[in-house]
Amino acid sequence: MNYERPQELLKPVKRRFILLTFTAALLLELLPLPLGSNRWLPDFVGMLILYWSINQPRRIGIGIAFGIGLLADVISTGLFGQHALAYSICAYLVLLRQRQLVMLNLGQQTLVVLLLMMNIQLIMALARSITGSAFPGLSYFLPPLMGALLWPLLSKLMLLPYHSDRH
Repeated sequence: MNYERPQELLKPVKRRFILLTFTAALLLELLPLPLGSNRWLPDFVGMLILYWSINQPRRIGIGIAFGIGLLADVISTGLFGQHALAYSICAYLVLLRQRQLVMLNLGQQTLVVLLLMMNIQLIMALARSITGSAFPGLSYFLPPLMGALLWPLLSKLMLLPYHSDRH
């Protein structure tokens, strides 16, 4: 069993670092990308909501997830409130079982993240369908799969500041 990861996560995370990660993810949403690339790109903001809710639950909770979701709604120029609703529900689900989630290995966490990212997409699809939009198709659920595949990389990248403090 790998005991390094939980010990590293007990160290305090600077608020500036959390803010920087969310700023970078929101700026990624603003990048002009080739047509069709959004069909496979994961929701980086949603991934960060999940990451910080799992690893820093006292700093990132339901209210912060809702506020960041509103910012994502403004940036994406989509249905106002859909990201906020999806992110706050997923943050709530994470916080229900946060103590168990933080102790899972990376493979198990990846499966949970896949389910939570699917949940985010499903909530947003339901919100759109309530307003009369057509179902976007099954390709709409490809980004959560890509996000789950990138979860181990995101987890390792977020630990880099801890490793640089050791030296």
